[in-house]
Amino acid sequence: MNQDYFDTVGQNMIAGFLDYTPDDFELHIYAENITTDITVDYRIKYFDWNKACYNNWLSFSKKTKDTKSIKFAKKGFAFLHAMENTTAKYLIWVDADIEFLKNITNKIINKTINNKLIGIFDHSYLGSTGYSAESGYVILNTSHKYYKDFVNTYRYYFTLDGKPDEIEKWYDGQVCMLAASKFKNDIFNLSLLAYNKDTHTPLNYCLLNEYMIHHKGPRAKRYIRNTT
Repeated sequence: MNQDYFDTVGQNMIAGFLDYTPDDFELHIYAENITTDITVDYRIKYFDWNKACYNNWLSFSKKTKDTKSIKFAKKGFAFLHAMENTTAKYLIWVDADIEFLKNITNKIINKTINNKLIGIFDHSYLGSTGYSAESGYVILNTSHKYYKDFVNTYRYYFTLDGKPDEIEKWYDGQVCMLAASKFKNDIFNLSLLAYNKDTHTPLNYCLLNEYMIHHKGPRAKRYIRNTT
């Protein structure tokens, strides 16, 4: 999360997390050059993105000329750092433009992984080639027998000398889905819970939308900024 995201949507996401998630949930934020005052709470831990992720990202940025891949890799390497360093049983990635709406329980969260290795919104229902997913919400079971293998696979695809042939773009969502595809029997496809099959944001059309919404795109982010 950089300064612009913090100013536009990040503060709202943090406040919603503190208001609506269980007391045993922690929020780990990868902060990139945020210079203003930030929320302090015992349930929030900040990581300096420049220390945790910059070197990996810089190496990646030299392997592609695609500006969006370079941009999204900032998130991808934050996710990798979180996966390699978490001590929690369940690791959930939520984007900075997620808005929490009401109290969410452990029971609801557990429904999004269903005793599998990973819960992810697979985009295969869109009929596109290759691998892709909505990466605004991804949940992992770190105690699963294949967890470390998944993390290593994710790292492998993000640190190759060039984009993997199996994906169209070297985006975090495509890398995550490609890595998950190697563990087919251990994926809980959250898109099966979605009732809208024409959207790239199935999170907003499933059981989670009562509790959170993913505001994608500049227009949606401006809406949050102007209404909070």
